Amino acid sequence: MIASRDVWLRWTVAFTLGELVGFGGIPVLGAAVALWLTSGLEPAARSIVLYGIAVLGGLGEGAVLGWFQARVLCRLLPRLDSRQWILATAIAASFAWALGMLAPTLDDVIGLTVPAQIAIWIPAGIVILLSIGTAQALVLRGLVERPSTWVVANVLGWLAGLPWTFALPAALPENAPAYVWVTTFVLSGILMGATAGAITGIALVRIVARRVRPAGGPD
Repeated sequence: MIASRDVWLRWTVAFTLGELVGFGGIPVLGAAVALWLTSGLEPAARSIVLYGIAVLGGLGEGAVLGWFQARVLCRLLPRLDSRQWILATAIAASFAWALGMLAPTLDDVIGLTVPAQIAIWIPAGIVILLSIGTAQALVLRGLVERPSTWVVANVLGWLAGLPWTFALPAALPENAPAYVWVTTFVLSGILMGATAGAITGIALVRIVARRVRPAGGPD
């Protein structure tokens, strides 16, 4: 059995690397594509294109994160289907981006009152926090006992990690150089991944200890 501390460390590092590449790298590429595609477009059309790029970028972010996570999980849960894990994480991340970008996109296209934006943001925020953990918990069914605890761990992890992605960019002036924005997004991804990874890693140690072994032999 791999030591608990080693499990936690491997998971946290994998989570951090996943978000470094997925959130720190893919958005930079997406921003370059967005600038090219939206050049000369009206604000409403530009927002719609950016929305589509963000959703596709979320798919990429989730796939990268899921891949890094699966490298650790497959050692702990040999019966885990890594492809299902990666796909579930990718779809959930894309869905989360779709919800997260919904209110600002609608505001740009049709205009929204502050109460209307709040009415969208509150349920959207709840679903965003639940999305990845719920999707991954479905893959864990039959492999561990009480996979629902993975949902709770992810809610706590993302609740602590996501604020980095808002706080750091918000601190930058709009006229900051491009390299500053890129550096900030990369740093945001690292801090988000490390924070969420550390919290979910604690839960992972306990969940793996309760893994379900197949009849007739060890897991």
